[in-house]
Amino acid sequence: MNLRALARIAALACALAGAAALAHEVPASLPMTLEARNGRLRAHLDLSPAFPPDLARQVGNGLTNVIAVHLALVSQASDEVSALYSREIDILYDVWDEAYRVTVKDVDADRPRSQTLTFQNYRSLRSYLSELRQTDLGPLSALGTGSWIVQTRVEVNPISKELLERTREFIANPASGSRVSGSSRSVLGVMASYLLRGSDSGAEVHRFRSAPFTVREVTVR
Repeated sequence: MNLRALARIAALACALAGAAALAHEVPASLPMTLEARNGRLRAHLDLSPAFPPDLARQVGNGLTNVIAVHLALVSQASDEVSALYSREIDILYDVWDEAYRVTVKDVDADRPRSQTLTFQNYRSLRSYLSELRQTDLGPLSALGTGSWIVQTRVEVNPISKELLERTREFIANPASGSRVSGSSRSVLGVMASYLLRGSDSGAEVHRFRSAPFTVREVTVR
């Protein structure tokens, strides 16, 4: 991704962040465990607190519904963002087959991945939505000796489809990993600021923040 594309992302994120009313509530805690596999930090989260009781009605309306999940690994001392992860879930209820057709797009510093799934009932769909496993948050070595937190944003039917697309493009670029610098790192910070701290008027957004942790608290497997 060239600097012009990065500048467009930054401009878009800044414009949306400026228009959005900052959420004043303190982000809630979220059940999460951490481990390291092959030198990479992995997070396992229970997202069920983010889904409202009427989600079954929303995703069963015969239209394509979108759930966007964004995670950021943030330094507790400096608020510097080391890594971003994004998951987009498109859900369409097939009224003829009475099944949920789901497309899942995962994007992190490694590579984008996509898969198509089918769920025969809402119970199995909600179970899948609630469990986010093996989330790649970059190399374990990036933690150093500092203290870190994981910030999470879950949005039901995001208002800005363009920002969602730009987010996928940016995170998929290797320059957005833990070794970014200069303009790439500044854009990463702008996007994280909007995605994890801003709330669009009319959007259903749930924000969470983990307890601080250090590399010594990560289970190595």
